[in-house]
Amino acid sequence: MVSARSFVTLSTVCFYLTWLSMVGSHTDVHSTSTRRTWNQAIVMAKSFVQHLNLTEKCAMTAGIKGRCAGNVLPIPRLNFTGMCFQDSPSGVGDGILYATAFVPGIQIAATWDRDLFYKRAVAIGREFQGKGINFALGPMMNIDRNARHGRNWEGFGADPYLSGENAFLYVQGLQDQGVVATAKHYICNEQETNRIYATQNLTYIRSYSANLDDKTMHEIYLWPFAASVAAGVGSVMCSYNEVNNTPACQNDKTLNQLLKGELGYLGNVMSDWGATKTGVQSALGGLDIDMPGSDGLMGISLVEEVRKGKISESRIDDMIVRLLSPYYLLGQDQEYPTVDLDRDVLENHYQVNREISTAGIILLKNTNNVLPFNVSADKHFFVYGEAATQSRHGFVGAGELQHGGATYQGGGSGYVEPTYAIDPLTSLLLKSRDAHLQIRYITDQSDYLLIESSFRYHGFHQAKCLVFISAFSSEGFDRLDLLPANDGNLLVRTVASHCANTIVVVNSVSQLNLEAWIDHPNVTGVIWSGMPASEYGPAIVDVLFGDYNPGGKLVFTLAKKASDYGTDITLSFESNYVEGVFLDYRHFDKNNITPRYYFGYGLSYTTFSFSKLVISKTTVDQQRRIRSYANQGTSMLFEPVYQITFTITNVGKVYGSEVPQLYLGFPTEAAEPPKILRGFQRVYLSAGESKTVTLVLLQKDISYWNVVNQKWTIASGNYSVWISTSANSVDIKLTSFFQI
Repeated sequence: MVSARSFVTLSTVCFYLTWLSMVGSHTDVHSTSTRRTWNQAIVMAKSFVQHLNLTEKCAMTAGIKGRCAGNVLPIPRLNFTGMCFQDSPSGVGDGILYATAFVPGIQIAATWDRDLFYKRAVAIGREFQGKGINFALGPMMNIDRNARHGRNWEGFGADPYLSGENAFLYVQGLQDQGVVATAKHYICNEQETNRIYATQNLTYIRSYSANLDDKTMHEIYLWPFAASVAAGVGSVMCSYNEVNNTPACQNDKTLNQLLKGELGYLGNVMSDWGATKTGVQSALGGLDIDMPGSDGLMGISLVEEVRKGKISESRIDDMIVRLLSPYYLLGQDQEYPTVDLDRDVLENHYQVNREISTAGIILLKNTNNVLPFNVSADKHFFVYGEAATQSRHGFVGAGELQHGGATYQGGGSGYVEPTYAIDPLTSLLLKSRDAHLQIRYITDQSDYLLIESSFRYHGFHQAKCLVFISAFSSEGFDRLDLLPANDGNLLVRTVASHCANTIVVVNSVSQLNLEAWIDHPNVTGVIWSGMPASEYGPAIVDVLFGDYNPGGKLVFTLAKKASDYGTDITLSFESNYVEGVFLDYRHFDKNNITPRYYFGYGLSYTTFSFSKLVISKTTVDQQRRIRSYANQGTSMLFEPVYQITFTITNVGKVYGSEVPQLYLGFPTEAAEPPKILRGFQRVYLSAGESKTVTLVLLQKDISYWNVVNQKWTIASGNYSVWISTSANSVDIKLTSFFQI
């Protein structure tokens, strides 16, 4: 741990001048801050600690009551006003006023657009900073291992590489605004069921244990956290669950050895709220601050433990240095805004939100080019389903299992109460007014007498029918099944049995089973609207009428049946990750299972061609912007080694985007899945336009975790390179290889 702190981050030094020239308009740090390195911040934190007595030091190892979700003790005599910690990963949460409900992780990941990853994080960071919040409790980067996991909507999907790229740019976007990002939930927190079990007097018994091997840990679940550390994340939140039968917040292996040791992480580890199970054992195991601090396990109670010799004062000092280093790293000691959680910080962020919401919408089916609608020819529309309109619970109904309306986000601590939200029906009616369309609607999907009668309305047989279905989930529980709410399948089948052009809009937190109606000949269009946040209405109407050409891609596989995933929620206290690194599309490939829709899949209103694939060695990484607070250490893992260049052309008739995806096949020695995502770029092209795309492979991208040598290792042999538009081998456009 001491040696990790002494690292001079050579990559930071080497690239610092480059960073100064590159950040330019890409960053928006509050004007009074000074950009510092970790070494500078640690020196300042150590100086502060030298002025504290033992009681003050120990008191700072636990949260205190205050106006924020989490609060750190102020030290007035040292002009330290304390710190404020607040949810959530998709905006300023916990029920405060005047905050934008940004699209959640699952929707931003579906854009596959690094510029949008960063742009969203900048806007979120501005709102946290504007309210005077020091620590934002995000990004959430737990892997979508179980399709029914209640918190999948907060994360970035089922692939560690895609999650890592999202996490890296989220950390940068947030911390460029002077706000400390918090990578969570560390680690292997992939279900809500049995995440914590307590007696009636709240005495902790245990949480479920995620049991996995070393290779799986490194290549799947640690990967996005490692990306966050490389980006320079200032805080990591440990989770409720156990890892290999040791609680995550006192787990020496995962906290001290992996995070602080192997990754060289220099920031603090905070507990999830109520995740601390012990005091001294947690502190020795790597926990630096107990949140929210009301359990009495750390804080002042550690004073006596130090005096008894059960924990050293030097470890207490280390905890406070780790707590304060991010504060100095991002210049929060320099006229940082005072805390006012209800301060209006909205600015014009609805514009960013709408852009991202639309970019994450995925076109799954488009028979005979039924979409986009042509307002000159398509004049009659029938709209069905309560998911088309506002929830009967209002915006505060985030915890309702049967949400009963358009779903903008999932529930729990990740939920941000919107200042407003525009539902699809409202936007459709406005479109009807402007384009002189005829729209009829039925949102009470339990009234099948009314629905049946609508099939006899004048103009129905010339109409296009829009059926809106949804699925909701929340922190605190896992989904019971992968079916739409309120028997949405019956609604789709009923409408499709009468309407020759039925377009289904799927508003879902994560995976859903579509088999009940997907092959119905009258279901001619399917749009996965996902979790589009408060600009849902305008976003979906833009896609339906061609004002925006959809380009989003799935961030998980949609299976034909739940058992095809090979993983599920465990009802016991042992969750065995027996699938290893064969998760989601890797599992489907290995077992030759054909899903309904593949990971990475998504259609467009135009078409693209690919050509001129060239593989060469490189020392230039065009995809990452280095910051002064980066923490890539002296490791060579983040050095660029190969570049894959090719040309993509829009051979269709309209402007649109495509996401070329780079999949890599490893030599046998690596014992890897048949193919692994190792690159992507969203490319926007006018009709007839071509662009040269360059994807960069870092050394880590071509390495596997060697469990014998305990290090990332490059196998000798041939590496297959596939440029594809999904994980489906049928969608591979270009192929080649390189040899090591």
